[in-house]
Amino acid sequence: MSEPTTGQPLIASRWVRVLDLAAYLSGILLLGIMLLVATAVFFRYFLHQPILGSQEIVQLGMVLVVMLAIPSTAAHDLHIRVDLLDKALGEGGRFFADLLGRVLGIVVLSLMVWRCVLKAFDTYEYADTTNMLALPLWPIYAVIAAGMGMYAVILLVEIIAPFKTRGLNHD
Repeated sequence: MSEPTTGQPLIASRWVRVLDLAAYLSGILLLGIMLLVATAVFFRYFLHQPILGSQEIVQLGMVLVVMLAIPSTAAHDLHIRVDLLDKALGEGGRFFADLLGRVLGIVVLSLMVWRCVLKAFDTYEYADTTNMLALPLWPIYAVIAAGMGMYAVILLVEIIAPFKTRGLNHD
């Protein structure tokens, strides 16, 4: 589990393409947010006309940026790792530490998905919106749930894959 698989996702290539497309969309959104912030600063300080609601758009946009990019990052195994204890644990210890980390990740992400789905239904039912622009909040919670859910599935695939390959290598 500790061998890097960067560039070689364990999930089917068509799903990786979908995740990569979401990550590219995330990058485009980030560029749009940067342009909005620069424009809002210019309008506020030079024209003395703030862009009303720009802060709400930035806040919601950043949630989308992160949640659209996380699954692709996980699928390509591009998260930052700290390997302070790798030598002390040895190969077997690293395997079980990685396994434990992924299992705990799945548990935490599953709880967060569950709570975000419930929150999405609540915000939809009560028609919760942002203060200035009255943008509905339920789609944001749905995107958070989807991003974390995809990440949990990728962690599950990463848990299963080494056992499959080890089973195939016993010739």
